[in-house]
Amino acid sequence: GNWTNNASNEAFRSRGEGIVHLQGNTPTIGGRSTTRFYDLRLEQDSTARATIDVYVDGFLRLNTQAFFVDTHTVYVYNADLGAVTHRLGTQWGFVSSEAQGGLYRATDSTAAYWFPVGANRGTPRFRPVQLRPQRSGTAAFQVGFVNDDPTLDGYDRSRRATALCAIQPDYYHRIRRPLGNQAARLTLFYDAATDGDWNAIAQWTTAQRWDSAQTATALLNPTYNLNTLTSVGFIRQFNPDPVGLADQSPTVNLTAAPDPICADEFATLTATSSGQAFDRYDFYVDGRLVQSTARSIYTLTQSPTGRLPLWVVGAFAECGADSDTAFLTVYDSVIATISNDTIIIASTDAELRAGGGDFYAWTPDSALVCDICPITLARPNQSLRYFVEVQSMDGCSDTASVFVDVRENIDQVLFIPNVLTPNGDGFNAAWLIRNLAQFPNNNVTIVNRWGDIVYRATNYRNNWEGTYSGGPLPAGTYYYVLDVGDDFGIFKGALTIIRE
Repeated sequence: GNWTNNASNEAFRSRGEGIVHLQGNTPTIGGRSTTRFYDLRLEQDSTARATIDVYVDGFLRLNTQAFFVDTHTVYVYNADLGAVTHRLGTQWGFVSSEAQGGLYRATDSTAAYWFPVGANRGTPRFRPVQLRPQRSGTAAFQVGFVNDDPTLDGYDRSRRATALCAIQPDYYHRIRRPLGNQAARLTLFYDAATDGDWNAIAQWTTAQRWDSAQTATALLNPTYNLNTLTSVGFIRQFNPDPVGLADQSPTVNLTAAPDPICADEFATLTATSSGQAFDRYDFYVDGRLVQSTARSIYTLTQSPTGRLPLWVVGAFAECGADSDTAFLTVYDSVIATISNDTIIIASTDAELRAGGGDFYAWTPDSALVCDICPITLARPNQSLRYFVEVQSMDGCSDTASVFVDVRENIDQVLFIPNVLTPNGDGFNAAWLIRNLAQFPNNNVTIVNRWGDIVYRATNYRNNWEGTYSGGPLPAGTYYYVLDVGDDFGIFKGALTIIRE
């Protein structure tokens, strides 16, 4: 039946032995004075009650009963792992409490201590807790289960860190550490089918809000057929004591590839989330917002050089946001320069010039004096286009090409006009010998019909406009002698100046 102590003293004292069996319909432990039990056993398949704190020096055997202690505490001072048992066959017993009540257990090892707690008032729930102290030594933890919305008790679920989307609305635990300073790894048991699915453990903090105590690993416990969340690390603070299941916003991770790049190359910025995709991704490049959409990829097409800061913010309408930063190294791009297309006579050399970088690679490399030099000579036996890849010390590159037109003789190279019209209309005002620049060792002499020299030049630059001593020559016929130089031959012919 009931256990009542009104002796105003320890009329019944634990001496390391003695068993008290509570049987009958709703047995109650009460009275004005506390009793220290050694081995307390709840053996009737009904709810036991306590209207006073209960002290157990040895073993608490809940068997299959719900032990409703209201706002009181059941103290179990034996640190043995088996000091609290709560199973008989496939049925479970647990401590049910209100407010600050709960189950107190002494600990002295790093093994798993079970706190079978739940509720037999309102919606029946069995939601045990497991604690693993980080180190051995004298300590004690107390766990209570509160079977209502934490907001109703002053722990507003809407006041939460931005990393949290939601707090379990139906119940929460109160977990405190009355003795010692050990941190502990925490496992909460819940029924995902009725409680919802959760991915984090949250604590009410001194900042008067819910914050993420730990990300947690989720498993199904086959013994209880309940889902579990276990803190990844050890929880160190247990004051304030409310602890709840929570949904943690996924984290966002930003990567840029390839890295490094050259200023004229593309880079792909990719945002990945640790869970579901965010509603919106805001990409920032060098502090400037460049894209704000549901797309988690942004293609960077133009980049300033240097170490470029990148930033992405992933946002949920209901959960706040998470962000990540990265850096992208951008090198100066290379702009290859190359000499103009040229015409040469077979068996002669064409000078090829490239610039803009630190390293050079010519292709095809046949008929070249040097295929890695910025300036080289080419003697192809047929017309050929040469390509050069110009590369910087940073690995940036660009490509350019030049066409070498090979002719069999000089007549196929030079075009010597026989008419000059310096009449002020801007056309045909100078005597332009096509491709003469390919033969810089040339000499030109022009005479009138009496043999008087009216113009002479070495390395003629296509700039004579029919003048002599600074003035215009009269219209008429003149004669030229062009020595191309380098044994390419001498050309002679008439040149008519027309001034109408």
